[in-house]
Amino acid sequence: MAVLVDRVRTFFLPEHGGVRAAPAAVIAAAGLALGLLVAGSGPLQRLDWAAYDAFMRVATGAPSPAPNLVVVAIDELSFAEIGQPWPWPRALHAKLVEAIAKQQPASIAMDIVFQGAGAATEGDEALARSVKAAGNVLLAADLAPIEDRNYSVVQWSDPLPLLAHAAAGVGAVTIPFDPDGAIRRAVFEVEGRPILAVAALAHAGLPPPADPAHERLIWFNGAPRLGIETVSYYQALDPTLLPRGYFTGKHVFVGRALRAPASDEADTFRTPVAVQMAGVEIHATIADGLLRRQFVADPFGGRGAFLAWCALIAAAAAITAFALPPGAGAVALAVLGALITVGGYLALASAHVRVPVAAPIIAALAANGAGAAYRFTLTNRERRLIKRAFKHFVAPAIVDQMLSDPSKLKLGGEEHEVTVLFSDLDGFTTLSEHLTPPQLTAYLSGYFRDMIDLLLAERGTLDKLIGDSIMVYFGCPIGDPRHPVQACLGALAMQRRMREMNAEWARAGLPQLRTRIGINTGRVVAGNVGTDTIFNYTVLGDAVNLASRLEGVNKEYGTLIIVGEETWGRVSDRFDGRELDWIRVKGKARPVAIYELGAAAGELDPRRRELFARFAEGLAAYRAGRWTEGAAHFAGALELDPADGPSRTFAGRCQAYLSAGTPPEWDGVHVMRTK
Repeated sequence: MAVLVDRVRTFFLPEHGGVRAAPAAVIAAAGLALGLLVAGSGPLQRLDWAAYDAFMRVATGAPSPAPNLVVVAIDELSFAEIGQPWPWPRALHAKLVEAIAKQQPASIAMDIVFQGAGAATEGDEALARSVKAAGNVLLAADLAPIEDRNYSVVQWSDPLPLLAHAAAGVGAVTIPFDPDGAIRRAVFEVEGRPILAVAALAHAGLPPPADPAHERLIWFNGAPRLGIETVSYYQALDPTLLPRGYFTGKHVFVGRALRAPASDEADTFRTPVAVQMAGVEIHATIADGLLRRQFVADPFGGRGAFLAWCALIAAAAAITAFALPPGAGAVALAVLGALITVGGYLALASAHVRVPVAAPIIAALAANGAGAAYRFTLTNRERRLIKRAFKHFVAPAIVDQMLSDPSKLKLGGEEHEVTVLFSDLDGFTTLSEHLTPPQLTAYLSGYFRDMIDLLLAERGTLDKLIGDSIMVYFGCPIGDPRHPVQACLGALAMQRRMREMNAEWARAGLPQLRTRIGINTGRVVAGNVGTDTIFNYTVLGDAVNLASRLEGVNKEYGTLIIVGEETWGRVSDRFDGRELDWIRVKGKARPVAIYELGAAAGELDPRRRELFARFAEGLAAYRAGRWTEGAAHFAGALELDPADGPSRTFAGRCQAYLSAGTPPEWDGVHVMRTK
């Protein structure tokens, strides 16, 4: 026995080495089994349906009432107007049927069980005459339990035969409940009888569902009285209270809609969109689903499909526990949970498909937790082994550094002269609205791959990716005096590739994007910066901050590449461009000159070269405060290119100063108000 225990311990906790495939697979399988056990439990099922209900409420927050359907509600207002206790005389219902029938509705479905004889024979006969004369009235039958001290039986409560023979049909009003007591589903027949909605629509010529016994999830249009157009019973009795022809051509459902029941029998139920919804409105909602074929698909309704979905997510979570570092694994798990949640909502809201959310997330947490716990155990064991092996030879603090990979922990940094490039995608939000998350990830990954390859080809060093932004520096960690030229060549290559990508995206029907770039040269501190356990090789300093600001300044001038004066001073003989402005960025007192990078020397289009010349003339007049002359030069530039952003910006400034007058402190410097 001891030998077996030792073998098991050695299998899962080897003396040397990290995570091994075989024990990791066993732990992952155990975590997966645990996740499925948790996911299949009753509480998790109820939590999943609670999430479904929340999604339904959000998705129907802006109600879209069903067309051609009306609920006539026996509500509190009607009781107040009519002034009689429930049940109301059947002669009154006869008047209602007559009033509605005069407007030629498609059908009248009465969600009232007229069982047995009424209080007055005349009332039964009057209602029968009205129902028969209308020719399109459907009555209700209910399958309900009858309980006594000695027995309990379930039997049908049918309408009085006199009324049933006069009606166009009889429909069941029995609706199944979910285990938590909510109504989310509909069946189209009960013990061979069509439900009320099916009977009403069948009378109007709509064929019955192909599989009437199959349960379907109901798509609710909105909160009570908002998802289905609703009027009060007393209004329907008096044609003058509603627009002329209000019921014409519509399916009319009549039933109780009271917040508090008028008798011992309640007729309100909990649904995904409300704690209390009238049964008659639920029947009308089912009819709307049949008319518009608008039910919620439930591909995971079967236990096998449900467990397979949970197993897939739990398996992915288990893999992240072993394939990624702990921090990245936690982020990946959080992203996975967010994607499942957002995806579940979008599937319901956009495609009317129910996707379980809570159960697979809990299953993922269980599976990932098992793997993470095992990995944590292995890591701690490995650390203890290393510490035990070296603690007699070096100081404990040095051992700790060794455990954290001390070769990469030379903190602080050295001063270097570098050129920093920041880029940002303009229009990325618009692109994200046209793509699914996987498609968006693929497009963004392709963009990053191509752009980074171009920058690395010019000996750039990738610092970080921030959302859809890129930060790269040149001249470090391996010094190279050509770093300003390398940065400018990389920026131009990015713009060429961006034009190609836009052409490809245009063919795919996607919006066009712009890459804005800011470049600046200066002294920085470069090196591993951080703590003993958290660090990053990066560059820091004012030159970095200004490069980031220049990228944003493109928005002010409608440009794509702006370089600082230090960079332009090093590359002006290698590239064509134009001086844009003197600016004072937020937080800095000293103004800086900024330039637009146009093309490599000799490659600038002649028309654009002429535009740059006219712009330069306008800029000189602008700085001298000659607003009329400047505006004329910028107008000439715009004749060459009406879309030229800098010319439009300066033309607007000249017009503003012509109107407001030259500021007394005018020095030609434009102050940026934002970062």
